[in-house]
Amino acid sequence: MKRSFNLAAGVALLAALAPALRPAPPAQKIYWGDSVPSGWNGKWPAKYLTVAEKTGYTRTASSTEVLEFLDTLRWASDKVAIINMFTTSQRRTGAAAVLADPRIATPEEAAKSGKTVVYLQGNIHAYEPEAKEALMMLMRDILLGKRKTLLGGLIIIVCPNLNVDGTDTLSLSEGTPHLLGSATNAQNVNLNRDAIRVDTAEIAGLYRTVFNRWDPTLVYDGHLMGRVQHGYAIGYATCTVPAAHPGPRDYVFDKLFPAVREATRKTFGLEVFTHCETDDKWPPTVWSHEEAMWTTEAKFIANAYGLRNRMAILAETPGHESFERRIYAHYALIAGVLDYAAAHGQEMRDVCRAADRAVVAAVEARAATGELRNFVAGTYGSYGQVDVLVYKEPNVSTLIPGTSVRARIAPHMLGAPELVRGLDFLCKPIGTVEARVPRGYLIPAELGVLADKLRAQGVKVEVLAKPVKASGEEYVVDKVGRGRSGGYSMIKLEGGFAPSQDKEFPAGTFRVDLAQPLANLAFYCLEPQAADGFVGWGVFEDWFKAAGADRRSVVYPVYKYFKIAE
Repeated sequence: MKRSFNLAAGVALLAALAPALRPAPPAQKIYWGDSVPSGWNGKWPAKYLTVAEKTGYTRTASSTEVLEFLDTLRWASDKVAIINMFTTSQRRTGAAAVLADPRIATPEEAAKSGKTVVYLQGNIHAYEPEAKEALMMLMRDILLGKRKTLLGGLIIIVCPNLNVDGTDTLSLSEGTPHLLGSATNAQNVNLNRDAIRVDTAEIAGLYRTVFNRWDPTLVYDGHLMGRVQHGYAIGYATCTVPAAHPGPRDYVFDKLFPAVREATRKTFGLEVFTHCETDDKWPPTVWSHEEAMWTTEAKFIANAYGLRNRMAILAETPGHESFERRIYAHYALIAGVLDYAAAHGQEMRDVCRAADRAVVAAVEARAATGELRNFVAGTYGSYGQVDVLVYKEPNVSTLIPGTSVRARIAPHMLGAPELVRGLDFLCKPIGTVEARVPRGYLIPAELGVLADKLRAQGVKVEVLAKPVKASGEEYVVDKVGRGRSGGYSMIKLEGGFAPSQDKEFPAGTFRVDLAQPLANLAFYCLEPQAADGFVGWGVFEDWFKAAGADRRSVVYPVYKYFKIAE
């Protein structure tokens, strides 16, 4: 007996079986250890090569060579404008390049363009030059190569070399590059600890010429970690200061980071994740920001930038990998961030502007009654459990045979790490100490240094034209002490607030009205109990000595007012 064949049913059956019959797609190639894709940086004429490329990744660019590279790019493209951000004590200039199509040279032109402004920074620590080199390669690709389309929606400001004096303070290093700059500037100040106190020309110039005028929606700050045990090519963090408005921070952590992580794996073959480290157990139990020296304090540029209601990223590559690998990791992550910003720039700007409005509205609605509060210190809580790539064997450093140079990477770390499941994800910023947010602050005329530091950061400060009476509270300082915080010796006050009614303030007094978008920044700087505000960094140290605070209780000189009599 003949069997009839139902053609339609046969086609349907083959369609259903097709996925099983087709060979499985090749697994995504992931580059581990020191490996990078061959020819990842493209082929360029000699004049467009960086110092790292020319020397087989054994050297990094000096300050002069960075300027020469920027000069080469501006002669090759009509889409570059140069900003001289500052001049150091050694008479070197800190240069940034504005990349835009069409060319944009002023913040006013940028605002009119409707495009998203992004700021990218490298070499704030000159012994961490990988981001510097990656940024120069990216600039080349954006202006002359395959990434030109980014300028369709973005204005990209790039400062490859923020620490220009430290870059040329050379010392011998282990591995490559063979010569490296210093962690500090010419005054021996760590620039990435100057975000609040603003003592250096470099940070004051960055604030005044870029942050305050161009108002970037997002900033990226590139760094290098030490010898780590995790298996990620680079780690990222955003602002985790509890006093910052959570909107921009949550957007970066919940939306941008997951999308960029997937894109970096797919496009560049790299595993990237949160800037953390594990505890010393095996298997590890904790994946923590604090293990990687990230903090809920505002002393770092990226953390302080979050107090401005804007988005920030700090990223660090493992220190034990090769120089080329570290450059490639920064290149990949920054490219992913820029791709995301180009596609979601309007959404990102909307989040930041909404935070601006919310901060001002909260002050206007609740500060005068004393109901409004914010945090002056914090810690890290748990997001739950997370699976993490970790190497089981210790990351030991050994001499290269026949040399006196230590090898960068242990042999077992050239392969894939293990996936350890169920670590406690300790990265959630939680406020632990809070204070009342006033309607504003009144600062004595003789403390004009405070007004200068606030204005350098963009906070609006006015001068009273006539005497006023104010009601609020004063902080009574019972003891001025010191304690370790974030790796630094900080001033710590003991005391408390007391109500104060109808106190008179003369003309010439500085007034900071917190009904402004940078209210959280001003609050953090001026509050006497802030973890690392002006008090913590010693801005008031001379005043406390002159007032005799070592012998008796004194009143903190900045007055918190809730109401000013008309």
